[in-house]
Amino acid sequence: MQSSGVEAAIQELQREVKRVQEAIAMLRRIHAQRSARVTVARRGRRKLSAEARRRISLAAKKRWAALRAAKKGGA
Repeated sequence: MQSSGVEAAIQELQREVKRVQEAIAMLRRIHAQRSARVTVARRGRRKLSAEARRRISLAAKKRWAALRAAKKGGA
């Protein structure tokens, strides 16, 4: 009698393993599909010259300085 309980437990665990393996397979398929879409939609990064980076940096610093000056003067 005890061995039939063990056998039933083994069978139940095997069914559970099968369900988990199917879930893993499904998630892998979903992940592969999403990865394929992201790869296709993604563009390469543009490369900026040192001069372009410098101009952008100076413009950002100028904007921040103006913002700080306006905040200091208005407060």
